Amino acid sequence: MLLISVTGCFSQQHSNSEGGGSQSGSAGGARQVAASWTAKGISWSSGSTMDIKDPGLGETAFTVAVPSGWKSVGVILRPGGCYRPNIPADGLSYTVLAPDGYTAIGQLPGAGWNWASDGTNPAGPKCAPIGIDTAAGFLLNIAVPNMHPDGTNVQLVPNTPQMQQNLENARRQANQNAMGQSHRLLDSARVRLEYKIGDQPMEEMLFALLDCMESSMPAYPAMHRPAMNRRMCSIHGTVFKRAPKGQLDALLASQPPAPKVNQAWDQEISQRMQAAFAQYQKASDAQFASIQQHFRQVTDGMIARGKQFQASQQSSFEHAMAADRATQDATDHASHLQVLDSLNRQDFIDPSTGRKIETSNQYTHNWISSDKNSVVLGDSPTFDPNGVVDPVRESWTELIPAP
Repeated sequence: MLLISVTGCFSQQHSNSEGGGSQSGSAGGARQVAASWTAKGISWSSGSTMDIKDPGLGETAFTVAVPSGWKSVGVILRPGGCYRPNIPADGLSYTVLAPDGYTAIGQLPGAGWNWASDGTNPAGPKCAPIGIDTAAGFLLNIAVPNMHPDGTNVQLVPNTPQMQQNLENARRQANQNAMGQSHRLLDSARVRLEYKIGDQPMEEMLFALLDCMESSMPAYPAMHRPAMNRRMCSIHGTVFKRAPKGQLDALLASQPPAPKVNQAWDQEISQRMQAAFAQYQKASDAQFASIQQHFRQVTDGMIARGKQFQASQQSSFEHAMAADRATQDATDHASHLQVLDSLNRQDFIDPSTGRKIETSNQYTHNWISSDKNSVVLGDSPTFDPNGVVDPVRESWTELIPAP
């Protein structure tokens, strides 16, 4: 049974196990749990749990059941880059290995990506857009080629009727909570394949849960931007179960319990995500208001200068026959300076790269984002956007006015 919990916007709780289970419950030290797994004719009647730490907070994030005699290792990974997990819980990575050294159950970290119908990445040009919108597409195009490039007999395994019903229920619930032009897409898939570890033929089942938010963006003719669709997707980890060839079905039938999330850790992460978003939204609103005010001033100035220019042109026309070459040259020069001034531009230097950047001369302090795609403008010498503007993805460096 596939269990998907669709909760609040900042909740991390979800199940990524095709065998069902829940992530509710807190994590503590090692303790005995009931288990009865059979593979290769070996039975484990009892075992323990492994606490998986989040190095970012130094707390236990998940606990995973470990049968007696099996080895285990796990951590919450926080990778960077373009396609990192969108939430810390998707960094869950662990392996539980049987005494035979081959049979194993585990999970690899999740991934996140963006796509827009105009061929861009809404997160910025630094990262290429990815159009994958199915769990099967992720497994066949990303997971399998990277995990097992030598894999053979790769087959999609249909969801069970119960898994499909749970998925449909989760989709309906998710889209009841969707707002405006947004649409929630949930999908799951399983892939079975064969490969070798050394000379040992192996079989493996991979499972992934895809979670996408699609939004329709209206056209903005004034900005020459057509209507478009945007999509932000997450894979909540890739679950794997492997065994020597001929023994995988017994392992799949064992149905080990799903990892359990530590509620205290989950609540702290969710609160931090909410606080970071509120801070970002406040800064974004303030920046938008500042930009609006700036363009109002620029527009008013352009109108005034336009009127002055028209008056100057009329005066020049009326006195053209009487004006000498020197007067005409002076008029042309003044017009040229006026056009430059109307652009309100100034050169700044990025101290981290030495690159010259042209931006507004209406603000005394300019900051550039770590991906070099955004600039924050401000007049206050004490304003520092670090930790305020887009703190999850960006850091900011103040630009130096060019001499």
